[in-house]
Amino acid sequence: MSVEAALQKAIVGKLKADAALSAIIAGRIYDRVPAGAALPYVAIRNIQAVEDGADCIDGLEVFIDLDVWSNAVGKVEASRAASAVRAALSLMPLVLDEPYALTEIGHRDTNIGDGGEEILTRARMTFRALVESA
Repeated sequence: MSVEAALQKAIVGKLKADAALSAIIAGRIYDRVPAGAALPYVAIRNIQAVEDGADCIDGLEVFIDLDVWSNAVGKVEASRAASAVRAALSLMPLVLDEPYALTEIGHRDTNIGDGGEEILTRARMTFRALVESA
């Protein structure tokens, strides 16, 4: 399994288990959004792994981009969902499949704005994770 797949699996599991987020998005978390998916939902937009090894550590710096999509009036629902995602993931322990171990994960930024259509709002979020390989 790749580090990207291991981290995605752990993130999706953590988000689906989070009661505050599930109350808003009803467990709808996608890496490929199905046609006609009900809103609101969280979509995994991008995962980028960058070598971050040292002499004695085989490590990667991984950036995970998540989008919260909402069609509720205004930005309140997207903002609430983004806040719940942030709380669920920031500095929280995630267990990755072997041979990977998470050193840390943290929130980098959130941008809430127009989703490209008049009725959609998107919260674009980026997280940074440090992962070691055994």
